[in-house]
Amino acid sequence: MTLIAGLAASAQDIINSSPSPVGSGARALGMGGAFIAIADDATSASWNPGGLTQLERPELSLVYSWKSFGEEFASTYHLEPDGGMFDVDMDDINYFSYVYPIKRTFAGRNFVLSLNYQKKFDFDRSLDLRAREISPGITPIETVFDIKYRQDGGLSSLSPAFGFEITDQLSMGIAMNIFDSDLLPGNEWKIRNEYRSRFNVLGGASPIYGAGRTDDDFTNYEATNFTIGALYKPNDRWSIGAVYHTAYTAEVDNRQIKRTYFPIQRIAVKNSHFKYEWPEALGIGAAYRFPNDKLTLSLDVTWRPWDDFVKTDNHATSAGRKRVSPITGLPKSQSPHDDTWTVRLGGEYVFVDETKPRQDYLYALRAGLFYDPEPASGRKDSFFGTLKGNGEPDDYYGFAIGGGVLIKSRVNIDAAYQYRFGNGVRRDTFAGAGVFETNFSEDVQQHYFYLSTVIYF
Repeated sequence: MTLIAGLAASAQDIINSSPSPVGSGARALGMGGAFIAIADDATSASWNPGGLTQLERPELSLVYSWKSFGEEFASTYHLEPDGGMFDVDMDDINYFSYVYPIKRTFAGRNFVLSLNYQKKFDFDRSLDLRAREISPGITPIETVFDIKYRQDGGLSSLSPAFGFEITDQLSMGIAMNIFDSDLLPGNEWKIRNEYRSRFNVLGGASPIYGAGRTDDDFTNYEATNFTIGALYKPNDRWSIGAVYHTAYTAEVDNRQIKRTYFPIQRIAVKNSHFKYEWPEALGIGAAYRFPNDKLTLSLDVTWRPWDDFVKTDNHATSAGRKRVSPITGLPKSQSPHDDTWTVRLGGEYVFVDETKPRQDYLYALRAGLFYDPEPASGRKDSFFGTLKGNGEPDDYYGFAIGGGVLIKSRVNIDAAYQYRFGNGVRRDTFAGAGVFETNFSEDVQQHYFYLSTVIYF
C-alpha cells in the first residue's frame, strides 16, 4: 500500500488529534494547574466544587484566554511540510461565573451556589503539507499530494454548582456540566480538508491531476455529566482534595459534503448521527501552606482511562467501523489507548506587608511544572497496512508563571502564561492512512495566556 493512496484516504476523513481538556482561571493555571486541594476562588466548580464553601462573599469572575499552537514535522522521508511550522492562534472567553454564598443554613454550615460557563475543549488545528513519492522500477512514477486541513470549534458547558460544609474540616460539592447547543450555540466544530494530486510517469506522458474537498459540520452536540469534589483540611496548614468527573455519552449530528473536482466533477452528501462515549476522570491533590502564610505549595495527580473513549456510528457499513477510536479513526480492536496520569506541581507566594494592618494592594507570584500526556495508539505502519498499536500515550511537559494583585479586597486581577510541548508525538495524525513509514511524528509547541478578573460584592 503506497503512501499517497493512504493520504488520499486520510483526505476524505479527519486528521486526528487528541482531546486535551482546557483548564480554567489565570490563578490556577499560573500554578501549573495544581489546584484541586486549593480551589478557593470562583473557578472551584471546574477544579473541585468542594472548595466552593471557602468563598464568603458574592463574586463575579471573568477569564479571557489567548492561545497559540504550533506543529512541526520531524525528519521524515516522504512528507515535505510547506514552511515547516504550522500555527493556530485563538482567543476566547475561558470562564465566566457568579457565586453566591448563603449565610443562614442548617447548623450555621456554609452553603454556596454558583453558575458557571466553562470552555472545555478547543479543536482548532491547521495543517498545510505536501507528500512526494517516487516508486522504484524500470519506469519510475512520481506522485505528489498536497493537503490543506482546517479544524475550527470547541465545546463548552453551562455548569450550575453548589458546595456545602459537612464539618469544620470537610466540605463537598457538585457541578452539573450541561453541553447543549440550544443553550450554547458555539458547541460545534467544522473540518475542511482540501487535496490536490499529481501522478506522473517520469520521462513519459503528461501528468494526471486530481483535486477535491471534504467538509464536515458537527452540530447539535448534547451531553450532561457531573463533577463531584471533596476538600478536607485536617489543620491550618494542610488541605487534601479529590475530584471525580463522571463518564458520559454525547450525541452529535454530522453533515459531510465530499466534492471531487478532477478528474471528474462529483458531489456526495451524507448525514450521520454519532455517539461519543467520554471516559471518567479522577484527581487527587494536596497543598501545604507554610507557617508565615506567604508560601503555598500544591501537588495534583489526575487519572483518565482513555480506552473508554469511543465513537459509535450505527450507520457504518461494516461492524469494525461502528465502534472506533475518535483519536485515531481506527476500529477499537486496532487502536487501544493506555490510561494517562497527569502530574502537576505549583506554588504561590503572597507579598504580605506585616507592618500594615490592612493590605490595600496584595501582590502574588505563581509558578508551576507539569507532565500532561495525551492519549495515543502507538501504532506503526507496515507494508500490509496499519498494525495494532500498543496504546502508549504521547508525552507532553510544560511550565507556568503568573502573578496577580488584590485591590482593596474588592477587585482581583490575575495573569498567567503556560508553555506546553511534546517532541516526537502525534504519530496518530495519519493513523489508518496506510503510510508506509514508521518514523512519522511531530514536535508540538503550545503557548497559553490567561487574564482573569474577580469582583467581590
